[in-house]
Amino acid sequence: MKRALIYIFMILLFFIMAVYFVKAYEYFAPPEERNVYKIAQEDDTLRIAYIGDSWAYIHNREHQCMIPEIINNQCKKTAKIYSYGFPGRTSREIYEAFFNDEKQMQILQSNGFQYCIISAGINDANKKMSIKYYQNSMDYIIRFLLSNHVRPIIIEMPDYDIKKTYRWQKTDRKLWYRLSMIINKIPLDCKQIYRDALDDLINERDYQEKVSIIRYKSWDNNYEKGQKALYLIDGIHLNDYGNAVLDSVIAKEIIKTEKHDYRN
Repeated sequence: MKRALIYIFMILLFFIMAVYFVKAYEYFAPPEERNVYKIAQEDDTLRIAYIGDSWAYIHNREHQCMIPEIINNQCKKTAKIYSYGFPGRTSREIYEAFFNDEKQMQILQSNGFQYCIISAGINDANKKMSIKYYQNSMDYIIRFLLSNHVRPIIIEMPDYDIKKTYRWQKTDRKLWYRLSMIINKIPLDCKQIYRDALDDLINERDYQEKVSIIRYKSWDNNYEKGQKALYLIDGIHLNDYGNAVLDSVIAKEIIKTEKHDYRN
């Protein structure tokens, strides 16, 4: 009887371990590339999509975007911007949203866009996802956009307070993130690692002339001094002034691209 109970316990333990292994694999696995669908091309209006994590969400819900106004004033072109944000999502989940979140992406599929601003990677850094996970996701996003003649504008990893973000997590999440740090060999403050990973991807794929990168130093080059000016109290999300500063830099990048006519 005792031996039978031991066997039952071992079988249950094996089953539980198998379930957690599958969940861990699904959590850490990089994305698989999907078949590209075509985005409709409309009139001469300059259409800009802003897709990503909570930064894109807040930009849409809580901020009066200045990008169209700046472009109109300097280029005399009518510009429209459409934002779709998915708070808490990693780069893989944002890529998959192009295909899975049909309700959110209806406007993307039915309107022609010339540019797409991408805010992705902050949640990868918070959750300590592997560099391969991040690079594959960003590569697939870029390839999808370029196949539709849309120029990606990628916001480089900002200088947010990643340590405060970790401290504010619940204990179970802290333990999970610690496990991710061990598995993926990612330190707590890994912002520069992800910046370097993006640069490596751009160079390896020869995307230099096809993709615009909004460098964090062009608008957010000193977190300690800029925290109160640009960020909310959580240290990770931009306040209205921070969004306005970033809008200005993005608008200047689009204007430069339009003037040089190297959109793709």
